[in-house]
Amino acid sequence: MRIGKRRAIRHAQQLGLPEDVVLGLPRLVLHGNTSMTLENHHGALEYSSTHIRMMTNLGTLTILGKDMSLTRMGRHDMMLRGEIKTVSFDGAGDAGGTAGSSIGSSTDVDKRR
Repeated sequence: MRIGKRRAIRHAQQLGLPEDVVLGLPRLVLHGNTSMTLENHHGALEYSSTHIRMMTNLGTLTILGKDMSLTRMGRHDMMLRGEIKTVSFDGAGDAGGTAGSSIGSSTDVDKRR
């Protein structure tokens, strides 16, 4: 971790601020398997009804599903609806990890309600 990031984390802790906000990390909120909100993205790389790829500080976020549509696309946030099957990060961004390594394993969205 670079010194600048360590310093930012320390200041965030001293001020009682969430580290993810200070570092600009992506924030994902899944609403069951039918919608998702993403904050702190850097734009869409690819979009179709079956897959969406978004650029984030952690690398590329890939969402796979069925009948997906972007219902809101803001400068730093987006919302999608549809049947979400998997969410995964591909590659490492500048927020941590080793270049080319997987940041997180694929998350299968539980279809039980």
